[in-house]
Amino acid sequence: MICYAFPLAHEATDLLKDCTQKEQFSIGKLRCTLANFRGRPILVALVGMGQARAAENAAAIFQYFRPKALVLAGYGGALVPQMHVGQVTLSNNFTSEEVQPFLRILSGFDFAGFCTSDEIVGTPERREQYAAATQSQVIEMETAAVADVVIPRQIPFLAIRVISDEFQQVLPLGALAAGFDPDKGHATPFRLLAYLALHPGDFGPFKQFVSGLGLARKSLTTFLQQLNDELPAHW
Repeated sequence: MICYAFPLAHEATDLLKDCTQKEQFSIGKLRCTLANFRGRPILVALVGMGQARAAENAAAIFQYFRPKALVLAGYGGALVPQMHVGQVTLSNNFTSEEVQPFLRILSGFDFAGFCTSDEIVGTPERREQYAAATQSQVIEMETAAVADVVIPRQIPFLAIRVISDEFQQVLPLGALAAGFDPDKGHATPFRLLAYLALHPGDFGPFKQFVSGLGLARKSLTTFLQQLNDELPAHW
């Protein structure tokens, strides 16, 4: 069985729509779905946003399940101008080396260096600093922590991110914080509306960010469908 882990439910929505025989349940803070994905039994696990929460929930996966491989997938930010919303990237610095040659037969993605940070990087200036310091092209918030849990168990680990925000975008960090509760893992629309009423200048940047998420999620799911169809049958 393969585990597909996502930080957020929104990132997993389209994949779950493509699944059958779904059984949903929670183990503590870990939200799980056992399902059949295109003929393969899988576990979909929502590990949460941020390194500490993701590491804790990744460890819980291995307390209760014995996946033969773990795919961590979700949104990521571009640290370089060449990357665009909807572009699928696969980490060349966290993904297990033994599976990288196999992955090269797939299409619709680019290898990239990932940088994990608990900071939401919202300006071109800050992205440029991260790129220079880490020599990475994509920034996200969970991969390093999950890799530390998975890799010592000597099973294949694949880290995949689709670009949700581009290098030049200025993210409305206040609106994003008001619109989502990371502890409960769901949107908070009334809190967002109250925030935007007091900060109307954030509406445009917020709308731009949210409008790209549908494309990003569709591209990610299309790649995961291809990946799932090509992965070894014994996983």
